[in-house]
Amino acid sequence: MGVCWPFAVNQDGMAGGLQLANEEINAGGLAGGMAVRLVLRDSGFDWEKSKQIAIEFSETPDMSAVLGYYFDGEAIKASGMYECSRLLHLIVGANNTAMTGRGNQYIVRTILPSDKIACALAKLSVDRGYRKFAVIWEEDAYGEDLAYQFRVAMDALDTQLVYQVSYPLGRQDFRLPVNEMKSVDADFIFFAGLEPWAGDFLRVARGVGLKTPIIGAFSDTPEMRERAGRALEDAMYLDFYNVNSPSPENQTFVRKFRARYGRDPDTWAAQGYDALHILAKAVQFTGSRNPLDLVYAIRYMKPWEGANGRYKFDSRGELEDKSIFLAAYRNGTPVIIQDSQPMPPSR
Repeated sequence: MGVCWPFAVNQDGMAGGLQLANEEINAGGLAGGMAVRLVLRDSGFDWEKSKQIAIEFSETPDMSAVLGYYFDGEAIKASGMYECSRLLHLIVGANNTAMTGRGNQYIVRTILPSDKIACALAKLSVDRGYRKFAVIWEEDAYGEDLAYQFRVAMDALDTQLVYQVSYPLGRQDFRLPVNEMKSVDADFIFFAGLEPWAGDFLRVARGVGLKTPIIGAFSDTPEMRERAGRALEDAMYLDFYNVNSPSPENQTFVRKFRARYGRDPDTWAAQGYDALHILAKAVQFTGSRNPLDLVYAIRYMKPWEGANGRYKFDSRGELEDKSIFLAAYRNGTPVIIQDSQPMPPSR
């Protein structure tokens, strides 16, 4: 199984979650007695690197599946290569809605797409009493899709868009929009962009005295913290995992992760851990390492409870539904303040 992820930049728990799952699977024979071998590659948020990694994986005869990506633009481009190479592509981080809508046979996504994220986040926002909102987004496959889906979801809830602006990725300058938003009557600002640029936005916004609540679509990474500094305090962001979930599956995972690494697992540790176990279940069920056999086994498998909740896929390889969480920084520490509740599962 190939893995393409920005390990060095993110400094998250992805590698740890994968290694923990890999040891459990191989030691317990959980992949039908077949050994799973991980091939980890660091994309470094660089498409040229990601492209070479995708070529390497596509040309590896023994490769059955690929896990990634964090960045939507890279995921979209690489997915076409894996489709042509007939490799199972397990998407654990990228959210672009259109990725599974093109009839691809080899995609399974273990994280929610942007349209479902937007619907859940819109409801959370309205539940907080927010009715008038501003949106700023990065001009790429992630930001544009999420901002669009969020505007659609908020419109369905009879709210009012009072300001919107985009910024070019890599050439962002937030001085004008943050000063303009000081005179805009908005209940909150939705920032549809990734770290570390989200950290720059928070720092510049608070630096000019903009006090409007901000909800971001970024992750809690070391670089994000460094770039934002004190401006992180009270900032809110969406997340996909609750380390304090009382489910037996999560508590077992957290205990093992803490014992192995001496720290709490994060979203990406849980995502990597669950994705590898899902793959192992498919191998065990089919007795095959053929990618198409594995795709169908996962898409049509019975609901499964992992560390990060319930997994049930539709025929396109998308999750039926799942909770998202709204976290806020309190004294520099992220604290979950709201939990969306998914629709009752289908039988």
